[in-house]
Amino acid sequence: MTTLEPLVLGLGARVVGAAAEDLPAGDLRTLLDEHHVLFFSPSDLDDDRQQALLDQLGNPYIHPLAKMAGATTTRCGHIVDDADHPPYQDNWHTDVTWDPTPPTIGSLRAIDMPTIGGNTAWANMHVAVERLPDDLRSKVEGLVAVHDMGAAKAFTSKTSPELVAKTREAFPGVERPVIATHRTTGRPYLNVNSAFTSHIVDMAPERSTALLSRLYQHVAALDCTYEHEWTVGEFALWDEQSTQHRALPDHFPQRREMSRYVVC
Repeated sequence: MTTLEPLVLGLGARVVGAAAEDLPAGDLRTLLDEHHVLFFSPSDLDDDRQQALLDQLGNPYIHPLAKMAGATTTRCGHIVDDADHPPYQDNWHTDVTWDPTPPTIGSLRAIDMPTIGGNTAWANMHVAVERLPDDLRSKVEGLVAVHDMGAAKAFTSKTSPELVAKTREAFPGVERPVIATHRTTGRPYLNVNSAFTSHIVDMAPERSTALLSRLYQHVAALDCTYEHEWTVGEFALWDEQSTQHRALPDHFPQRREMSRYVVC
């Protein structure tokens, strides 16, 4: 029998009694719309099966950096943190929002975990809109923001300055509403993040910076968040639009390896 164990009010659920592969794609999408992040007990998923599962939920996604490097097919990417590769996803973000067609569903599978730390946290962006102070919401409703690669320090460290420059030229950025509408539920969600949102369109730079800073602080202070302590083999799915996430860097320099695959 399959049951759900909610993790915090309004965000996250552990699926008990079924592997992700056991559930129809439609059921998984429905559960993501309701809970936003799903966790499955350790299983024998490998890269190929993780990819096959996600490909039932959306279209294969190739990261712009990979496209510019010549990639034409998708595969699981392994995020490895160790003494020589410091963690770099420790700020609240939504994946690749500077791509005109960004990921809509993400997944992670824990392969190697440190003895302490290495958790991942998620925050509910529907609740972020609902709990905006009235004065702040009145200021941001109807506004549009530009999303781009940002400083791209992590991208440069993982690839090369030449590839980053080539990608930035091909993907200069996109405009997105600050408060957007979820593709399936129609619910509003906060659609700016500190990693990839550059500025508010048609707003003086100083005012844009101040307004975005307030929104980032609002996300950081949000109490509708969940921090997950991984077990080796555990698998997670999440909705990219309704959430932001961050990987805590407190395990460095211990080794941490995750298999990541997303679809659009």
